[in-house]
Amino acid sequence: MKKLLGFGLLLFATVSFAQTPPPVAAPIPTPPSTITPPTLPQALPTTAVVSTAAPVDIEFLVDVSGSMSALVGTESQMDIAKKSIKQTLTTIPPNVPVALRVYAHRVPKANKEASCQDTELLIPFQPLNIAAFSAAVDSLKPNGYTPIAYSLKAAAQDFVGKESQHVVILLSDGEETCGGDPVAEAKNLLAQGFKVTIHTIGFRVDAKTKAQLAAISSTTGGSYYDASDAASLTQNLGQATQKALLINKPAEQARGQEIRGGNAYQDAVPLKSGIEYRLDHHQKKDQYDYFYVDVKRGQTVKVTMSTMDRGLEITSSNQAKETDYPHSGFRFLDSAFQQLFTGWLGGRHAKEEKMFIASKDERVYLLIGMEGYPIHKDTPFQIEVKSNNDANSGQDAGDEITNPTEIAVGDYPENWLVHRDDKDFYKLNAKAGEAYTIAGTPQKLKGELIIKVYDQDRVELFSGRSANAGAVVRIENVILKSDGPLYIAVDGWGFEWPAQYAMSIKTSAPPAGGGPLVAATAQPTAQDVGTQQAIQQMMQLGQAMAPQKAKSNTMLYGVLALAALVILGLLILVVVLLMKKKS
Repeated sequence: MKKLLGFGLLLFATVSFAQTPPPVAAPIPTPPSTITPPTLPQALPTTAVVSTAAPVDIEFLVDVSGSMSALVGTESQMDIAKKSIKQTLTTIPPNVPVALRVYAHRVPKANKEASCQDTELLIPFQPLNIAAFSAAVDSLKPNGYTPIAYSLKAAAQDFVGKESQHVVILLSDGEETCGGDPVAEAKNLLAQGFKVTIHTIGFRVDAKTKAQLAAISSTTGGSYYDASDAASLTQNLGQATQKALLINKPAEQARGQEIRGGNAYQDAVPLKSGIEYRLDHHQKKDQYDYFYVDVKRGQTVKVTMSTMDRGLEITSSNQAKETDYPHSGFRFLDSAFQQLFTGWLGGRHAKEEKMFIASKDERVYLLIGMEGYPIHKDTPFQIEVKSNNDANSGQDAGDEITNPTEIAVGDYPENWLVHRDDKDFYKLNAKAGEAYTIAGTPQKLKGELIIKVYDQDRVELFSGRSANAGAVVRIENVILKSDGPLYIAVDGWGFEWPAQYAMSIKTSAPPAGGGPLVAATAQPTAQDVGTQQAIQQMMQLGQAMAPQKAKSNTMLYGVLALAALVILGLLILVVVLLMKKKS
């Protein structure tokens, strides 16, 4: 019985509660984000990095062993090689250093020990002198064994420094015959720190020799070429030479004015708008250089950063080493040190642009650095500050009717709505009896311009809107009965921000037969009248439906309450009958 009574009371309470909607929970405020100002360590030295402008040089390493005397038709392999080499020389620019090393040209095979050490640098690295080089080639006569490994080992003494890109073009008609390991010697050149690439050309070689020569070139990232006759030898020598010269393209030049930022906010260094900068030092990961720029309300600030072709890594000994994959990044903060946005770049010739529109006069900060990656010093960055001035005032127009920008009759070709929530308010001191025409024109065929006119009591006199994207808004015959201010509000919708527009204000005599002057009159266009009438009809319809909706809700709540009372009465009746039955 108690359960039945409890169920009835619960049902009654549930129905009664349905008559009032539940309260809406207040949104939980989001605490403002804060950052810990990063600090800048001692800058990395720039001298630890090999220059990206490393020049290329070419060394011809030519086999003059006894087997080169073999005939191909009526010519020896040696004579064919001489002609091919001399023809190839004409394709090399005169400023490229070229060297000539040969082996097996002096000691015959009768003295194998001496022949296996017979290698000589005939022409050291120097700008190409075709006549001298050709004479040295012509003097070669096939003689001894094939000490390829010994010759590669000796080539390390030919290289001047480790900054250049060394390219060795090895021409041979046979494999190593002195017991050396030419592949190991090629690896050893790299291990010594030389930037060396070996291209190999096999002239009428067997499969075993071809495999060895291909392994030598593969070890250093070079290519193997197979030649079977004079034509293919000349062609392949030319290809190997041109491939070497591809490395000699002009190195990418660093861009921008060198600068060093501060170590913290308090000693941040100012930047000039429109100037491209680069740091004067490499930047460690998680460290920053501090810069700032002062902006005014309404100005647009654009930050641009790019990567070049070289990246950076820091070794365990705190030395900088260039890589082929650059990174870069920045942070942008307001005067309260709140982060507005960040930029992150990875890969060659990447570019990042971020834009900010100042809502007040303040100092903003640009921090050059990146979490997790070091930054090469030649990474260019730039900050551009553009003033979005309105009505030739040198500043952004007021954004409220309480702080309008004063204007006069005339043309104002450049004005800006800098973001979607921006409004421009103007104040025109109008004269009684004059008819004013106010027109606004979006710069592009995108977005709709909205213009509203208020009197001195802030009563809206007129509202006009672009008929379509980019259309002119024109308000005509705005007439005041007495001298006083007119407030003009310009707004926009659907633009690409910031959006530029032109505005003009013209005066004329009132139209004939215009009737007596009133406090304020405006002659809207037919389209504006139709729009206002439609809005008024919708408002009237809503007002008419409101009482009916309220009445309907009241009836519904009454029916629900009555149903609850009936159910409760039935439950009580059941209880009484059961009690009588027991008695």
